Amino acid sequence: MKTNYFKFIGAFLILIFIIGCNSEEKVKVGISIGPDHERWLKDRDYLVQRLENHGAQVFVLEAGNNERMQSKQVEELVTKDKIDVLIIIPVNSETAGLMVDNAKRTKEGLKVIAYDRMIKNCMLDFYISFDNVKVGELQADYLTRIKSGGKYALLGGDQTDNNSILLRLGQMNVLQPLVTKGDVKIVIDRFVDGWNANLAYQIVDDYLKENKGLDAIVASNDELARGASMALDKYNMSTKVLLSGQDAQIDACKRIIEGKQTMTVYKFIESLAHSAANIAIQLGKNEPMSNSYATVNNGRKLVPSLLLPSMIQVTPENIRMTVIADGYLDEKQVFGN
Repeated sequence: MKTNYFKFIGAFLILIFIIGCNSEEKVKVGISIGPDHERWLKDRDYLVQRLENHGAQVFVLEAGNNERMQSKQVEELVTKDKIDVLIIIPVNSETAGLMVDNAKRTKEGLKVIAYDRMIKNCMLDFYISFDNVKVGELQADYLTRIKSGGKYALLGGDQTDNNSILLRLGQMNVLQPLVTKGDVKIVIDRFVDGWNANLAYQIVDDYLKENKGLDAIVASNDELARGASMALDKYNMSTKVLLSGQDAQIDACKRIIEGKQTMTVYKFIESLAHSAANIAIQLGKNEPMSNSYATVNNGRKLVPSLLLPSMIQVTPENIRMTVIADGYLDEKQVFGN
């Protein structure tokens, strides 16, 4: 009888242990992706993979660069999917704050992370990005080391994206001393709505219709570089004008090999995504956060922030040793068969 009794107690304890383990609910993480450029597909895949490795339940919605669509999708993630943590890449850094505050009012205890784009004037829980001032410095530094004087064009991103302003600050940290000396003349200084390649094309085309001579274009990302390159092609100037970019997109790396784009900045987005996923799990489980994080003022509060310095200039000389060796792009994608 005693043997059966102890067997029963043992089985009961094992059952309680199993139930206890299974009762720990998975953290539900919603990812709202506003912009629709090639780069964000890799962020999405890295984020989902890392979160699922942590045991999280992940919901992803993509807004196709549509503010209203993103607002509806965030509402759906909060009310339908009952997420615990929202990772959001906003279409518009200025207006997305209302979206965040509404979501937090709807779901008590919801944690919100701004991913790679700051969201202004809201109760953010965390902001993670790269040092975008440094990215801008890397772009302008590389071009000015090749040509320290001449006519320069500046093509910035959408002004509703805070990163556009930070990139321009970095670019001007390098360019302003040369402008002051009279070595560099800035002949185009524009921000481009939606980081739109077609608008970038039109801006450069309009300039070249009326003016002769252009030495360099500091394009803030590879989409803008694509538009600028199309305009340069039209005037048979694509291999004569220096051209920067950012994100190491496939088409940009092909242009670099062809001599139609001078450089791009490759940011280690796998590190960004993995760090964001780790932070999301911590927030979702209400684990204590490190007090060693920097803070960035979003206009409403000092937001705990992580700004990664992991980036490198990609050129024809090191393309195999960077984006290809890192597995970010396949050699056949860049060089063909």
